[in-house]
Amino acid sequence: MHPQTFLKTFWRLELRPQVFVAMSFAPSYTARFKGVIEPAIRAITIDGVNLVPYRVDLARTGDSILTDIMDGIAHSQLVLADVSSVGRDGKTKHPYRNGNVMYEVGVALACRQPSEVLLVRDDDDRFLFDVSSIPHLRLDFSDPRTATATLHAELMARLRERSLTRDARVELALAGLSNEEAMMLETIASYPEGSVFGRPNTSSVDFFAMASIPRLLDKQLIRLMGQFEEGHPAYVATPLGRVVVELVQRGLRKFKADLKPEASQTA
Repeated sequence: MHPQTFLKTFWRLELRPQVFVAMSFAPSYTARFKGVIEPAIRAITIDGVNLVPYRVDLARTGDSILTDIMDGIAHSQLVLADVSSVGRDGKTKHPYRNGNVMYEVGVALACRQPSEVLLVRDDDDRFLFDVSSIPHLRLDFSDPRTATATLHAELMARLRERSLTRDARVELALAGLSNEEAMMLETIASYPEGSVFGRPNTSSVDFFAMASIPRLLDKQLIRLMGQFEEGHPAYVATPLGRVVVELVQRGLRKFKADLKPEASQTA
């Protein structure tokens, strides 16, 4: 599946208790995964649950590998990529890095915040221009204890820096809100988190609900949970919706309705 198709169709704000790991599958890299990367990740706890490393080669799914990559990058807490040099070009003798890993880095940088992507390497070779400005961490994998502690500390720092309210998906959702949708979100904000809500079926047409609920469903800000005993649908705000609700509740920018553009002046 093409990345753009996945992001437009299957992207959710829900993040799983895992860290997506992009690295070479070569046997020579097993020791650094088992001895450094995996323990550094598993030592992190979010909401009482320990994080686990997620590598596409370890996944047990029938979907294509590209779908696994996109799903893992989009829905993990963080993305960790080992971009260490894997060899040297036979003609130029210049070092090169794993192409598959760099592809995954590109996808991650396109859909995640910079603080959610961590690059690590074990070399001092000249870094690629395209990612040279991205912060990265040099690790000495020959010293597993120190490397594990250093990586764990950096991952924790990234988690503290992360802010869902700055997420691109939240910004897109806010920018595309209609007046009816904003009003409905303000109503949802008055309900306790996790509450279901809905509009009773009446003989009168509820233009407010008709205009806002379908669009909020399309934008994945709310989802159908079931129905009330009276028969009308029951909805609940999604994690993405809760973030947008909180921002709407704080108040959107206010503008005067009678402002007119200033007439241009000529010399």
